[in-house]
Amino acid sequence: MRELVLIFTDLYIAEGAASAQSVPTLPALSALLTRGEAQCCGDWRSWILQEVSGQRLPKVPVASISRAGVLREQAHGGVRQEWWLATPVHLDAGLTDVRMSTQPVELSSDEWKVLVRDFNQLFAADDFHLSAGTSFAAFLATSTSIDASTTDPMRVLGQGVEPALPGGPAGKVLRRLMTAAQMWLHEHPLNEARRQRGEPEANALWLWGGGPAPDWFSTRPLPRLASADSYLMGLWWLMKQSIEPEAGSFDTLSADDRESAVVSLECMRSSKLAERLEEIDRHWMAPVLRALREGRLQSLVLHMNDRMFRVRRLHALRFWRAPRHWLEVVT
Repeated sequence: MRELVLIFTDLYIAEGAASAQSVPTLPALSALLTRGEAQCCGDWRSWILQEVSGQRLPKVPVASISRAGVLREQAHGGVRQEWWLATPVHLDAGLTDVRMSTQPVELSSDEWKVLVRDFNQLFAADDFHLSAGTSFAAFLATSTSIDASTTDPMRVLGQGVEPALPGGPAGKVLRRLMTAAQMWLHEHPLNEARRQRGEPEANALWLWGGGPAPDWFSTRPLPRLASADSYLMGLWWLMKQSIEPEAGSFDTLSADDRESAVVSLECMRSSKLAERLEEIDRHWMAPVLRALREGRLQSLVLHMNDRMFRVRRLHALRFWRAPRHWLEVVT
């Protein structure tokens, strides 16, 4: 294989947020990061969008691209709609701030049906319409363009939400809707049922990733994609490329000898983060390191925590570089 691109889609670690003693050592990942060439390149969605389409946008329309990935359809011609992601989250009010739970909230399809129905009954008159998407997010449509800057909620897990609330000229529109939705969800029967089952309440909807649906995609050939990430699937679908199921390991993926591949790796949606990271190290990083040393893989591009690491075959042979803990490298 000529090149493998691995994207950690949801692992955001602020400097000082964790210590090397409190997380797994991940020896293979540590070796790869230490021996590679690193650079800061910002959000992975913006980076991959530019890589595959040549487009560099100040605000990536995450919702509309993700919607294409989930529904396999573009916005209807002639209908002006702007799409936003509505992610259910659990917020806790403390003495000095409001913090987001450390775990994402996942809703069943039946829960989403109820939530979508009740939301639209209450908010459709104000030009906000919700439709089901994935278990972790729905799609919010409005016919009005909202000029607002927003933050991926995965970046806010376990942190105070105030600095991450929608900003920009029309940020207050989204903030008002989020506040109204929070009041509505507080006593919603869905959350009462979740409380009785001992599950975290979905007591807020986090709105983010908006923008008009893109219509400028070409059909240039892309690397093979093995992913269940809705944004990546949307990009490949809009560019008329085939999409393969998630691969469980590098060895499974590399059974195909095509030139290059893009793979997404999720972490934070696992209830046992340490075990998930150790699994990734065993099934991906260790065999990738071996493949680089043996010449079966020429180059690895790893996007993690707003940093890109490129490890070429010769880099993997830098035995004189003592591995640093992976957490020290990515933060």
